Amino acid sequence: MEEDNIEIEIENLLNKKNKKIKSGRKGKRAELEVVKILNKRFSKILSKNPDYGKFSRTIGSGNRWGQNVYLSKTAMDNFSGDLVCPTNFKFIIESKSGYNDIDMCSAFEKGHSELESFLKQVLEDSKRTNRKPMLLWKKDRKPRLSFIKSSDIKPSNYKSFEYYMNYREWIIFNFNDLLTMPDSFFF
Repeated sequence: MEEDNIEIEIENLLNKKNKKIKSGRKGKRAELEVVKILNKRFSKILSKNPDYGKFSRTIGSGNRWGQNVYLSKTAMDNFSGDLVCPTNFKFIIESKSGYNDIDMCSAFEKGHSELESFLKQVLEDSKRTNRKPMLLWKKDRKPRLSFIKSSDIKPSNYKSFEYYMNYREWIIFNFNDLLTMPDSFFF
């Protein structure tokens, strides 16, 4: 009788299905987290300048540029990147979440193709909008990282951070460190 119970328990373990979170839902949730963080961080400057608008998630984020889209310059500025940013915000933001298989160690060989595609995407958005590119990336259970082009940030601004890394023409550091920069860096 005991043996039968063991068989059933083993069978139940083998038939247990893994729960998968849809990547689209995960990406939206991450974008909304960033929106909340940025609106809180810049609440003083945004409340003093209501015509700037606030941060919000871009409608249709991630599905616009693979099709023929004909938008006005204003619409293109607003609907590029993953976040709609206040009018005078200097950066266009691409937000990525997950992609846990990206191993930064592999980037030392020939770069990492998936990471390169994220950076290419934010560069294209940057050219479309005439804003500086910023990539935010968060792996599961890891801190959110920010990628800023080295030409867009002075070394004196990030050398005080405990940790940072160069990747090609990008500087990578903890997003929380980035948020300690003065408002004038962003607006």
